[in-house]
Amino acid sequence: MLKQTFILTCLLSILLSGGLYAQGKTDFNNYKTLLSSGSIPEDFSLSTYEKVDRDIKVDRPDLAVSLRKKFYTGIHSAIDDIIHSEVCVFGDPISIYVKDIAKNLLKDDKETFRELRFYTLKSNETNAFSTDQGIIFVTTGLISQVSSEAQIAYVLAHEIAHYKRKHVLERFKQKTVLKNANYYELSTYSKDRELEADADAIELYKNAGYDEALIEPTFDVLMYSYLPFDELKIPENFFNANEFYVPPFKFPKEPFAITAEENYNDSKSSHPNISKRKKQVLEVLEKGSGWKGGPSVLGADRFDEIRTIARFESVRNSILALDLTNALYSIFVLERDFPNSQYLTTMKAKTWLALAQMKSAGVSKPFESKIHKEGEIASLHAILKKMDKLEVSSIALRHIYDIRAANTSNAEIQAIYERMVETAANTKQFTLESFSKYNYQQAIQRNKAYNDSIAKIPVDSLAKAENLKTESKYDKIKKKRSVDGNIDAQVFDSSAYYLYGMKDIMADSSFVKTFKAAQNKSTTSSSSSEKKDKLIPAIPDLKTKSIAMVDPDVEIMESSPKTVKISESVKAHATELILEEASDNGYNINTDNAPSELTIEGLNAFMYLKSALRQTEGYSKVNFFPVDYSELQNMSKKYKSDVIMIPTILYIDNKKSAPMEVAKPVIATWYVPPMALILLTGKLLDSQKTFINFIGVDLKNGHADYSNVFMVSGRPSRVMLGSKIYEIFKSTN
Repeated sequence: MLKQTFILTCLLSILLSGGLYAQGKTDFNNYKTLLSSGSIPEDFSLSTYEKVDRDIKVDRPDLAVSLRKKFYTGIHSAIDDIIHSEVCVFGDPISIYVKDIAKNLLKDDKETFRELRFYTLKSNETNAFSTDQGIIFVTTGLISQVSSEAQIAYVLAHEIAHYKRKHVLERFKQKTVLKNANYYELSTYSKDRELEADADAIELYKNAGYDEALIEPTFDVLMYSYLPFDELKIPENFFNANEFYVPPFKFPKEPFAITAEENYNDSKSSHPNISKRKKQVLEVLEKGSGWKGGPSVLGADRFDEIRTIARFESVRNSILALDLTNALYSIFVLERDFPNSQYLTTMKAKTWLALAQMKSAGVSKPFESKIHKEGEIASLHAILKKMDKLEVSSIALRHIYDIRAANTSNAEIQAIYERMVETAANTKQFTLESFSKYNYQQAIQRNKAYNDSIAKIPVDSLAKAENLKTESKYDKIKKKRSVDGNIDAQVFDSSAYYLYGMKDIMADSSFVKTFKAAQNKSTTSSSSSEKKDKLIPAIPDLKTKSIAMVDPDVEIMESSPKTVKISESVKAHATELILEEASDNGYNINTDNAPSELTIEGLNAFMYLKSALRQTEGYSKVNFFPVDYSELQNMSKKYKSDVIMIPTILYIDNKKSAPMEVAKPVIATWYVPPMALILLTGKLLDSQKTFINFIGVDLKNGHADYSNVFMVSGRPSRVMLGSKIYEIFKSTN
């Protein structure tokens, strides 16, 4: 009988029922994030080294043999960083839609169309870009911002023009030839190529049947892309719920102006400014004969659905990026058309929880955003920024409590509610006694009645009472409390509006019990001198857990033309050795995410894992709630594994890489804590070192933790890796 189960590279198939597919309408009430689908392209299945080795053999007269390895190594490494991130998907509705638009654009150039591949990046950045290899990436942020299919078509036509003119290769050669060129020369070169692509794009766009008049507005999409995908005024009842009321004086009186300029200084940009691009496009159009087309070829309904998908994705993207104001604003906009969306309701609860947690923990990032200073969203951001801890916690609790009451059978919302009660209990100013037994309007009326009764008392009597001065400080305080200890309407303070309209929550015995239990737990843990146990404190402790392992993540830090090949070799050796040692020690292994046996299920599961790692890094100071909670729970149940382990291997050769060249890429990775601390000390960079570390993702709560770092002198040879992996597995017996 096996002692426990190890799953290498996460079989972990995600239930796709209710998910997105190209045929039929998307169920936005039960929306699921975009996942990859269909046959796995070679861009995803081949290793970086295999791609470099393949492309070097292709005869290209436009690229000198001496430069080929450098060019292909650099470009494939950069592309693979994107492809293997958690944001890149293929075969999803957006990728298919973009491909269909491109097919129409290239209906007279089928050869070029066959060379292209289209992938979606789940990012709120408004962007699209092409590669020399024929990959065109389009972000959900771009799709969410456009007003028509025609605008997407023009952007695609621009990227296709870059590809056909081999601008990526030209820029590489320009930088190689002009080694001593200043930034201005390279920037000017890039601007010329952008204008060239715009001119070519017009012809493709025209022949595809799109309206000439819709080209110029496409540049508005780029200019205002820093704003949300719609401009809706935040109503003064935005925060109201049940009997909870937020007074109008909390809302800014003056509008926040939008200041974007077309003719901005582009001297330090690789792209010409919007004004120059518009001017050239209009000049090209004036020279032509003019034409009329339509805003859509594939149909308005399909465009609306695809754009809505992108807008739904923006909510998840914002939560992951800690852009919580944008998440809340996007939900507000989307709920106009989808008031019954369970997805939006759940995401709203997650957003309010995250806002309360961040404010309570004193994390300023969500409230200091530079991109929310203009437009309608600036009003919401200004209000949230000025709120104190108790204020945000009260509003968040009110909304999440009501969401839970309306969704009593939803396990995920129940879990969010419990985390919110815990957050309130851990907020220093939050006490049960703080809240009034009256709502805002009742308190005003009682305050008025009290003041009226005071006014009827003769002035001499009031003066005489004041002159006695016999009341103690504590007598005065008690007068300000009602008999049951709650704040009385007689001392009503409109600025403390959040203390009113919470009567039902404070009277809920279940809430009070849960709150007090969380408060006692917080007090106990605070007074305890013992440190919290790590999820994976040391490799020998793995024998006490059910663990799943994934394909090793390998980083080679040295300036060598063989770096990519070494990295792939180390990964292959590590995977093979883990399989061997696990088998010898009686563990079951699954390889659905290994490069040689890659599956859609493995790719999608790894996307969820990397999102959990990203959230752990961004939300490190709080007990955050995972954005993909339900999917992680499904993994845990299906494979009976509480923790997924990701082995990471880092090799540093200080003789071939400067310390800062080493530190910068490592700091950007998701295994920062153990590695960065070692690197930044500088003490271990005096020779060749190999570091082996394990990251564990807890599927129950979405949090990640790190094992001790195992350091070995020398290169990560097969013999060295075999010895260390053997030692690790033996320690689990």
